[in-house]
Amino acid sequence: MKKYILITFLTTVLLTSIDCGKDSVIPPEEKPDTTSHEFIWGIDTLGEFQSSLYDVWGSENDAYAVGFIYWPNRELPVNIVHWDGENWSPVNYLEGNLSGIYGLNSSDIWVCGWWQVDYNGYALISHWNGSIWTTWKFQEYSQLGSIWGTNSSNIYACGWGGTILHYDGSSWTKQESGTSYSLHEIWGIDDSNIFIAGDKESTGEGVLLKFDGFSWKPIAKGSSQTDSTLYGGFEGVWCKSTEKIIHVGALVYEGTEGNWGLADIPYNYPIGNINGLSAMRSIHGNNENNVFICGDYKLIIHWNGSTWHIYDQFFDKSKPSNLFGTWVNEKSVFIVGSENARAIIYRGK
Repeated sequence: MKKYILITFLTTVLLTSIDCGKDSVIPPEEKPDTTSHEFIWGIDTLGEFQSSLYDVWGSENDAYAVGFIYWPNRELPVNIVHWDGENWSPVNYLEGNLSGIYGLNSSDIWVCGWWQVDYNGYALISHWNGSIWTTWKFQEYSQLGSIWGTNSSNIYACGWGGTILHYDGSSWTKQESGTSYSLHEIWGIDDSNIFIAGDKESTGEGVLLKFDGFSWKPIAKGSSQTDSTLYGGFEGVWCKSTEKIIHVGALVYEGTEGNWGLADIPYNYPIGNINGLSAMRSIHGNNENNVFICGDYKLIIHWNGSTWHIYDQFFDKSKPSNLFGTWVNEKSVFIVGSENARAIIYRGK
């Protein structure tokens, strides 16, 4: 389950970049390799003690990331930062703490998270229409972690305690999820194919929910037993079609309802993963041949339509770091999180 820690501190900003190593490219005539694994990477580090980013959305030269950053020379922390193709800058928004973002376009952006009352977090959602922010705060619902929608009159948000909220263009209503698990990430194809990945932290069990246009139901459950069909908790989900749904957490599974299999990634099986990889927090792609997964210890994995690739130049279990969110465009990817208590952003091209 994602952890969010808020401690006030002033910051400095450090911008660095490195190049990624190259792998051999599989000829396109052999397999549907349309993107390769060869990305040039830039790394941006923002803030200091306990700064972190949790989600990101946008285009190569117009992206937004949400989290909690102590920006230099600002009395209050920053919850949204904007990338213009060259630099990250703070956005003037501070209604609460943000952990999820999704945009339909640059003038139709939705964020979610929580606002605090007596050390408890409650649901918060905000909408940017290009001019102003409109914010909803709900003390009757638990804090939120992810948001997605098809248009401004059909938005979904999910969060702790099995909370799912829906916006119809005028008001928010709660939908029955059928679970009390923490719901981490939502993604959909259309009104009748929406998915949410969640888990129960106390037991390590996972759940994958699907909305068919009428109700939510579980289509996958992860067990705490290593010999089970599906093992561990689920934290992220993505698909381009219902023919191949990928969900991540303790492990990476792909398939369809009732027909799941482990993705062909090194150490991607219950026993080996303990010593091999780490918890995976988010997944996103722009097509079926260009998908990224991110997780703890700077774990970044890419699917290019033929093979899964782990970027070993980043993955390091000796350093405290967590990558929480990713967004993929046609030729670029953003991955956000924290390292050594500072917000970090990986930009791949």
